[in-house]
This record gives sequence, C-alpha cells and structure tokens, in this order.
Amino acid sequence: MEYEFEMDFYSDWISHLRNFLNQFGYIPATEEKDVSLQYFNLVRRLVRPIPRKILIAKEFKCPASLQLGLEIVKEKIEKGIDLRPHLSRRISDLNYDDDLLNDWDIYHLHLSTALDTDGFMKRTGPVLFVRFDEDNAYFINVLGHGNWTNQEMIRIIHRNWPKSIERFRIQGLVGLEKPVTDEDIKSFRSAHVNSFIEPEPGVIYGPPGMGLTTGGIGFEVVRASEVYAMIMRDYETIIKENIDEIEKKAKDEGRELGKRLSFILKVEETNVFAYEENHSIRVDLGEIP
Repeated sequence: MEYEFEMDFYSDWISHLRNFLNQFGYIPATEEKDVSLQYFNLVRRLVRPIPRKILIAKEFKCPASLQLGLEIVKEKIEKGIDLRPHLSRRISDLNYDDDLLNDWDIYHLHLSTALDTDGFMKRTGPVLFVRFDEDNAYFINVLGHGNWTNQEMIRIIHRNWPKSIERFRIQGLVGLEKPVTDEDIKSFRSAHVNSFIEPEPGVIYGPPGMGLTTGGIGFEVVRASEVYAMIMRDYETIIKENIDEIEKKAKDEGRELGKRLSFILKVEETNVFAYEENHSIRVDLGEIP
C-alpha cells in the first residue's frame, strides 16, 4: 500500500524546546528557528552539572577574601552540582551572546558565599575564569570583572594544558604579521569578527570557543541548531524507510494500517519516539544525540 504521511518532526521538536523554556520561566521567540537558537544558546552558557576534576594553573591566585567562595565552587564542581547561581545574571536573557564564551570557551563564576533574593550569588568584583570539558575544570585565574579580552588567559591555558586546546592550533603559520592586542580583540568581537591568538611566537590558535557568526551568535550555537534540524528530517526518513516493519508491528498487535498515517515526535526524558495518532503505534527512535 502507498501510504500518505503527515508529519513535521522539526515543528514537534521546536514545541518540545518551547515547553522546556517555558517550564523554566523563559518566554521563547515566535519563529521556530529563533526558538532553537535560544535553546542552544542557553545550553551553551550553562555548565552541565557532572562531576569534574579540578586542574589549577601554576599562575593561579585568589584573594583571601574570596577563598571561602572559591572552596564552595570547587566542591560544587567536584560533586557535579548546578553552578547556575554563580553565573552571570544574563543567563536569564535568552538572546544574550556571551562573547568570551563563544570566542574562547571561558566562563566566569562569581565567588560570593551569600545568595541574593533572585537565586544568584551576590556579585563579586574579581571572578573565577574557568574552562570546562567533560572531565575537567581548568582554573585559569581570579581576575577583575571585565577582563573579557585579556589574552593572558589563553597564554595560561597554553602553558598549563596545551593538549586541551591542541585541536584549535593552526599548523603551517610561522606567526602573525601584526600582534593582536587585547583592545583589538574587543573591537573584533564588537564587529563579530573572529581572530587568531598567538600566546607565544610561532604558536597560533583559532578561537577555542569556535568563534562568532556575522550575526554575533556563537558558531557552536548555530551549528547545534542546524544539526538538530537535520536530525529531525532524518527521523522522518527513518519512519518512511521502515514503514514495512511498522506495518508488521501493527499486524502483530491486531491492527491494520490505514492509508493515512499521522506521526508526531515525542521526547521522553532522554529518549525520542514517534507516535502514530490514528493507530496508537509507538516507534522508538533511540536516545537524543
């Protein structure tokens, strides 16, 4: 039988993202693409709460007045506790683009020991600059709030953990024709222009955070949004290419499929499945990538 398919898994996915954002008090955009960008921008700026090992740079210094706050952050990182209270309050703005994170993959965390009424830790002047991967938290230094373009942070990463950013190193270049200053970095980011970094002569890196797009959004955010749009289209293809198995499953359950099939995409915790509304058939698609 030739089936007529009715499904729009991308729209279903966007509805899921919209519900997720609503659940946490956000007001998502109207356009589907914008909702996706907002979601992945938020995910990019949050720190996944998983236990990590802390690695501390040899140049690391923390003022005595912030030492207790630093210990609190250390404990949370080692135990995999949510760090949202220590993040910038701008995490509440879905459309805010964190240039430091998008360019260099560096977060800044506030080190206060007191919680404000809005759920964030009270703001501190100096903040902890730190980079994360799945296994480690790289403590770069505690510096004054506003050191967003201080290239010494990249030099510290290069001196202490070069392998952690090795994949961003540009091979074949002997050096930049003109040194890039911190002020240059500030100007480049304002214009949404990416730049190389030369932490020592002859060693050149591209943006460890993957950089900014011409619209100012993080490249990694746009990439993730596009990848998931493609995944949703692939799910539709999987349904169509496996219709014989779906038909067999229906027959095994004592049902005959009609000509018109209406599938909707459902997300259940970390799993995703398609649900055919006319015949109440569930087709598991596996874990969300």
